[in-house]
Amino acid sequence: MLTLAYPWLLVLLPLPLLVWWLVPARRETRQGLVVPFLARLAEQSGQRPLKGAVILQGGWWRWLAVCFCWICAVCALARPQIIEPPVTKEIPVRDLVLAVDLSGSMATKDFKNVSGQTVDRLTAVKEVLDAFLAKRQGDRVALIFFGSAPFVQVPFTEDLKVCRQLMDEAQVSMAGPQTAFGDAIGLAINLFDRSEAKERVLIALTDGNDTASQVPPLKAAQIAKDKGITIHTVAVGDPRAVGEDALDENTLKQVASTTGGLYAHAADTRQLDEIYSHLDKLETRKAQTISHRPRHDIYWWPLAAALMVSMLLHIGQLLRPKTSRTVKTESPGRVLASFAPFSLAALWPLSFHFIRPAWLLALAPAALLWWLLRRRNDAKQLWRGIVAPHLLTHLLGGEEKNSHLGPLEFIGLGWLLTVVAIAGPTWKQEPAPFADDVAAIAIVVKVSPSMTTEDVQPSRLARATDKIHDLLKERGAAKTSLIAYAGSAHVVMPPTKDSGIIDTFARALDPKIMPVVGDVAAEALKLADQTLVEAGGGSILWITDSIAAEQKASLSSWRKSSSTAVRLLPPLFPGPELDAVITGARTVNASVVRLAADDTDIRELASASKFASANGGDTNRRWAESGYWLTPVIAALLLLFFRKGWMVPRGMTR
Repeated sequence: MLTLAYPWLLVLLPLPLLVWWLVPARRETRQGLVVPFLARLAEQSGQRPLKGAVILQGGWWRWLAVCFCWICAVCALARPQIIEPPVTKEIPVRDLVLAVDLSGSMATKDFKNVSGQTVDRLTAVKEVLDAFLAKRQGDRVALIFFGSAPFVQVPFTEDLKVCRQLMDEAQVSMAGPQTAFGDAIGLAINLFDRSEAKERVLIALTDGNDTASQVPPLKAAQIAKDKGITIHTVAVGDPRAVGEDALDENTLKQVASTTGGLYAHAADTRQLDEIYSHLDKLETRKAQTISHRPRHDIYWWPLAAALMVSMLLHIGQLLRPKTSRTVKTESPGRVLASFAPFSLAALWPLSFHFIRPAWLLALAPAALLWWLLRRRNDAKQLWRGIVAPHLLTHLLGGEEKNSHLGPLEFIGLGWLLTVVAIAGPTWKQEPAPFADDVAAIAIVVKVSPSMTTEDVQPSRLARATDKIHDLLKERGAAKTSLIAYAGSAHVVMPPTKDSGIIDTFARALDPKIMPVVGDVAAEALKLADQTLVEAGGGSILWITDSIAAEQKASLSSWRKSSSTAVRLLPPLFPGPELDAVITGARTVNASVVRLAADDTDIRELASASKFASANGGDTNRRWAESGYWLTPVIAALLLLFFRKGWMVPRGMTR
């Protein structure tokens, strides 16, 4: 469907009438041959010489062509667009919580995987859960791990890749050796309290009876029922086991039946896989669909029509008998055209290119036509071969009274701008439908003992995590990754739009959890670069209080191999340490943002990172049309041709 982005600009159509009535006419002065036998020469040539300045008159073909070009220019200004078929996206309307038991008994090797190998219970669960999560498109998923106590590993997120990765990294007993099943249900209820989804489902997976909960599982299940939460329970393990490893199937069945859920027991991987397949069918995906109809600019269609009509008009003019014309010196329009390629070439490092480069070939016939028009109106050219060259300069009389920028120069400039606009200059991509127009950022944090120094309250590391929290809040749902380093570098969190996960893990950073003390900043920046490739491009925020001297060569090598923008936020007050960090930052051409007591540093970082270059492989992204913004200039140039006398004459006569 065809539409106009700015239909109100069509009111400009009558504007040429005002130019015709109100703008004074342009008078053309003539340069001619000074001879004492003018009358005899005129008689021999059959021409009647004119005197003084004249107002050139155009024929009806000329006015018809100019009016057509003006209509095309105004239509281009109104920005015609084709509305393309709708692109749809599903918005999740169901939240799903997975509560996974990580008690000590999950290390028992009594499961058979699909290959027939004996594996521990947690490994079997991971294999099946990974496939299950891969199918949950359309759901928001949260991950709760529980043992002696429950904790939220992943709050509600649509980034299932993060859930799968963190599930894969789970270890037995990381939440304690016992089983707090009832408390895990209670924590899930608290998570659902912050959810607006209509459908709320909890899948609890455990291999033992409740031994550590403060809230009994059945009581927690009753509360869940009152809040509209469905609980499915999956028992993993040997029902004949005793003690803390005993499987309380009765409680698991009652929890499921109380909330209208399903109970299942799995003794091997195949059974577990069947259970999750059944759950997947039972809970049919429900999603609210929204649509977006992309718009495709076709402003260049009317511009192309105007260009062709204009050039045809002047080609016809070249084929007509000549009239009189003033002498022109070297054309400023020609000089402007000669500089145009250099001005465009200066933009190539900025990903500048043309969407329709084939149209640039039109510059060749346009330049040739302009040169022929100029040559036809050159008085010296007309008298060469008749008057001796050494006399011609002295015999030509009549000074040029008009501006050096006449109709011919404006024609050349107009053609140049029109061809460039039609070719579609561009240097940035439009965001994909439904995507946030914010580039990704990789946050690199040095987690060393020096970062616990309390000269910056409460400590350098604590202040850094506070700044990360504020930055995440400012950036909204933009992709962010987190890298921590000391003597080794680690991807704490791959790129995700869930800022809550990044914030949680950033606050958990502590020098005690780093395996090696030291400084491998170059390795950390390299990891950050890798995560940005996955996210589709972006910039790096580097937070450190020192840069080791021995890292200079490695950092310099990384800088040569990467074009990613780096911004450095040192959690330091002015002094020798800050000066040393700023000096070291020059190795990677980092922009230093000084720590501020208010949010000025965060606003600066958020603004800079938002517009960092992104070059991901999203097939829904397209290059932004920038040629449209030349149309107001083209229309203004065209408007001048409605001034009386403002036209390119047919040529000089002898």
